[in-house]
Amino acid sequence: MNDTEIYSVITGDIVKSTLLDTGDFESVRECLHDWVDVAKKWKRGVVKGNVEFFRGDAWQLLLSDASMALRVGVLLRAGLIAQGMADTRLSIGIGRVDSISTKRVSLSTGEAFVLSGHALDEMNQYSNLTIKSPGSTGLLSDWLPVVGQLCDVVVSGWTARQASIITLALNPKDFTHEEMASKVEPEITKQAVTKALDGANWNALRNAIRMFEKTDWKTAIGSRAGKK
Repeated sequence: MNDTEIYSVITGDIVKSTLLDTGDFESVRECLHDWVDVAKKWKRGVVKGNVEFFRGDAWQLLLSDASMALRVGVLLRAGLIAQGMADTRLSIGIGRVDSISTKRVSLSTGEAFVLSGHALDEMNQYSNLTIKSPGSTGLLSDWLPVVGQLCDVVVSGWTARQASIITLALNPKDFTHEEMASKVEPEITKQAVTKALDGANWNALRNAIRMFEKTDWKTAIGSRAGKK
C-alpha cells in the first residue's frame, strides 16, 4: 500500500443504547447503514467496505478521503437525530492505514484505526465528537479535538426537524434553500428551510466543514509522519 495515502476512520457507539429495546436498536443500526449509503453516493469509493458493528453498540467506518470525514460524521449524527430515537458518539482518526479488509473493517490496521479507537475510549461526558491526528502533526493534533468539541455543541442542539434538513444541506452538491424545501416530505417553504438552518447554526458548522475539506491532510500528516 502506498504509504503516502491518508485515510480517515470513524469509530462510534450509540448513546444510551441500553435504553433501547431490541427493535429500536436494530432500527438505529439500519439508520446508520442507510446514511452511510447516502455518503457513498456523494463520491465514488469514499467509503471502503461497509459500516461494521462490534461490541454490541459500537461501529466503525473507513473513508478513503480524509477530508470528507467531518461531513460524513455529521451526516451520520444528523440522520440519527432526525430519526428521533438515538444519537451516537463518534471519533474521527486521520492517518495512514497499513492494511484494509473491506469485508470486516475492524480487521484493518494502521494509525488511523489506532487514533480513532483510542480517542473514542478517552472521550468524556462533555462531548460526543472528537478528531485525532498523529502527535507528529504538532499543534494540529491539539486543535482538532477542540474543533470536534465545538462542532458537537452545534450538533447536540438540533431538533429532529433541523437535523432532517441538515442532512440535505450536507450534500456536497450544495443545494439552494429552495431545492432543499422541495426535497423535504411533506414539502415546505424556502423560508422554513432558512429558519431551520439559522436555528441550527448551520452557517458556522458549514464553515468548519469547508475548512476541514480544504486542509491538505496528505501534507499535514504524510510529510510529518516520518519525522520523529
